[in-house]
Amino acid sequence: MRRRIIAAKNSIRNLRALVRVGLIFAIIYLGIWTLKLPQWFINKELLATVDSAVVKIEGNLITPQYKIVDLIKQTELPHTQVFRLDTRELERNITQLQPVKKVYVRRYWFPARLDILVEERVPVFLIAPNLETEPISAITADGVFIDREYMPIPEKFQATKILTYGIGGDDYEQWDKKRVDEISKLIKTIEAYSKEDVKYLDLRNPKDVYVQIGEIMLRLGEINESIYNRTKWIATILPEAQSKYGGKIKYIDLRWEDARYIKLDNNAKRVEGNSNRDFSDEEEEEEVQPEIEG
Repeated sequence: MRRRIIAAKNSIRNLRALVRVGLIFAIIYLGIWTLKLPQWFINKELLATVDSAVVKIEGNLITPQYKIVDLIKQTELPHTQVFRLDTRELERNITQLQPVKKVYVRRYWFPARLDILVEERVPVFLIAPNLETEPISAITADGVFIDREYMPIPEKFQATKILTYGIGGDDYEQWDKKRVDEISKLIKTIEAYSKEDVKYLDLRNPKDVYVQIGEIMLRLGEINESIYNRTKWIATILPEAQSKYGGKIKYIDLRWEDARYIKLDNNAKRVEGNSNRDFSDEEEEEEVQPEIEG
């Protein structure tokens, strides 16, 4: 009786061991079969056509869709399960585009697909040679040049127009973040004192800079270390000029620290400040001014 009980227990133990081994092999087989399912792999044919079923592009407000599509087509992704897919090469390629700051590729499975999230740089300046011409390029907040092929920039970015020829030692294509910060600081200072948005900044003549705020033109002269001492007078002069002279103002002259003038259609009116400078109509007529439309 005891032998039969022991034999029965051994048989049950052996059966359990066999079942465990069988389950292990079944799980391994099922895992291998599951990993080979086509839903784990990006469809190469659909990827080549950038079909929306396998690729989705988001966040590209400035960068044209076709530029990203071309780079996706040029990138050779390895044939592997989507969770093992290395997307760093694709991210690097797309990041080479001027407006693109960062790229994030999200991978989804069943079915395998990619969601490409583009983070673009923020344009702060729109470059144009004159008021009549549409902007030909842009400069971003981090000092990156964006050329004509990405124009026009969407209005939601609210970039300030800069009139410049890119000559005279100030090539806007070479501006860095420091130069961008300097101009941005000047624009914000003028807006703070005037309580008006700057419509455009005219840098075509670096020694005689003009700024349009609302309906009033400011003549700043050269941007140097005294520029912020000169612009602080905007808060005092602008309200008086608008109330007293209205639409007769050609520009407010802030070229000197010790003198401020309001230039009317035919005359210059001296305003608050002490100076020995004799600002005559004859002097004004001899001045060389860039062609400005206010």
